[in-house]
Amino acid sequence: MRKLFAGLCLGVGVSLSAAPLLADEAWDSNFGPVIWEADFGDTAVLMLEDTESGRIVRLYVDGLAADVMGGRGAYQGIWIASAGDEACTVQVVGPDGFKSNQWGQFVITFVGEDFPSDWAGVYGTCLDTPTNAVTAVAR
Repeated sequence: MRKLFAGLCLGVGVSLSAAPLLADEAWDSNFGPVIWEADFGDTAVLMLEDTESGRIVRLYVDGLAADVMGGRGAYQGIWIASAGDEACTVQVVGPDGFKSNQWGQFVITFVGEDFPSDWAGVYGTCLDTPTNAVTAVAR
């Protein structure tokens, strides 16, 4: 998590190519649809379309891309949004080049070890402790 966070904050990245979209990895969250958009090493990029605000939120889930064959549990990461109500003092850049001043931390836990599986977690803004609930049901 620290390595991912430092790389995101500094915008430093290794040239990595994205893996193809895994169409069978999609969820309906309490904010809108979520799809598995890409992989960067062991980091999965989940893209959430916030149906209420119209913004795009990318969740960078460290370690999830290594667990595609089951054995899933809890994961930490950083989310970055295309827009938002509260801007952080620094801008972060994801491994895919997506950048914004609207970001924060999250923790999600998969309900089942296999996929597709529902997940639930908490998120926070900027460096705030994650306390806001998010849930997602596998399609």
